[in-house]
Amino acid sequence: MKKRLSVFIMTIVLLISFCSTAFACDESQTNTYVTQILFGDSALSKSSDGNVKMLMDALYLCSEQSDNLGQDKLDYLKTKKVSGVPSLSSINIKNDLLLECSHNSWEYECAASKKSQANRKKLLQNTVNKIFDFGLINNWFGSSKGKCNSFAALLYYSHILADYIADDPSETETNVNGKLTSAYAGQPYITLNGNKPSFSSAEKKSTTSFTRFSSLDSQNRAGVAFGNIGPDTIAAVGPRQNMVGITPSGWNFNKYEGIVNSQPAYVYNRCHLLAHSLGGVDQEINLVTGTRYMNETGMIPFETQVADYIKRTGNHVLYRATPIYKGDNKLCSGIQLEAYSIEDSGAGVSFNVFCYNVQPGVDINYVTGDNSVSDTTIDAENILPFAVYNPSDSNPDLIFEMNKHLEILFADQKYSGIYTSMMNDINSVARDARAVGSRGESAAQIYIAMKEYEYKYFEALKTYVPKLLEKEDFFTSAFK
Repeated sequence: MKKRLSVFIMTIVLLISFCSTAFACDESQTNTYVTQILFGDSALSKSSDGNVKMLMDALYLCSEQSDNLGQDKLDYLKTKKVSGVPSLSSINIKNDLLLECSHNSWEYECAASKKSQANRKKLLQNTVNKIFDFGLINNWFGSSKGKCNSFAALLYYSHILADYIADDPSETETNVNGKLTSAYAGQPYITLNGNKPSFSSAEKKSTTSFTRFSSLDSQNRAGVAFGNIGPDTIAAVGPRQNMVGITPSGWNFNKYEGIVNSQPAYVYNRCHLLAHSLGGVDQEINLVTGTRYMNETGMIPFETQVADYIKRTGNHVLYRATPIYKGDNKLCSGIQLEAYSIEDSGAGVSFNVFCYNVQPGVDINYVTGDNSVSDTTIDAENILPFAVYNPSDSNPDLIFEMNKHLEILFADQKYSGIYTSMMNDINSVARDARAVGSRGESAAQIYIAMKEYEYKYFEALKTYVPKLLEKEDFFTSAFK
């Protein structure tokens, strides 16, 4: 029985509390990720294309349909003259069989629903065959062989990857200083403005230490924290005050064992805007509700960099932390951190970053702060893992299986520079992902690390697959 992450944690059972469960990825998320793998940055412009709708409807019926849903999609495919559109009853499966039937290898046969699974797979193959012209060989052998079958498999495995990522990109896009930031993509922060902070010329000249905090707003939310941090500021830092009674806007005590890297595994921390180590007060005006991931992986490395620099040089650093809220959301989408070392004109410290207020594997409602587990594949048995040590036909992972079909699909381009670059990037991700868990990491550390590699794998596919498809006659004939 295979586990979701790797062979190193096959015995780990994740206890999820204070949350509701739902399948990792809904139809909208699947369509978002799959179309990006097919079309790259042009995915949005293809969203209304009739052929794309056919593919996504067929993929839903193959990979996500359960409990008698999806009749409207079957009816649509019938109107498009897809061959052999089955009845709903002949493809329907129970929800509790969905993971086993649609999160295994493309060739896997689900014993509990073998006939329905075969019909679902055939429907996806026939829809692909209807849209694309794969030539004479495919006409001889039908939709279950060659490039037609491998394109269907590409869609199928892309859906599984979307489920494993378990994230809705639209939830983590936001505006910072009037500019739209990219959605969270496996890294705890992104740089803004070329990583250049936006302090004024006058601010950059002063070496007078101070700390300044905004008043709470009408929603009881903390605002900008700003300081000129010097050796005297750090020397005056005392012990932390008791913050147990402080509940910043959007706060709750939900825990996620095996996902959140702390004990207890509370998803939220009381995050200092201006770190305590930099002279930040342990009060509501300097605290926001932030995920453990944002605090530990996003903010602390930058705070440590600043503190270490000041202790080492005796210089001053301008430091500003700006929580970014969408509308009246109780929870910030993330925190912008800016810093600039004064005496050496930014040579020692200079950055402008946005740290995402996310927790991999957890779905967050930024309006209220409520949250729930988003990845129910995490402890599921008998499904295809993303990465395992030393994969083989008898012990496959998603990358191993996808590679088989990429090789068939792009057989004519196998020695091209694009294909070679894609495989180099994929193999690099695979090597690192398959090593996760070999160094005694905790379950949560393994989970978070694997999420990073799932995103990197997605980026590799999104970068190269569209370029390769653009050189395939079958694809360009349908998407000119």
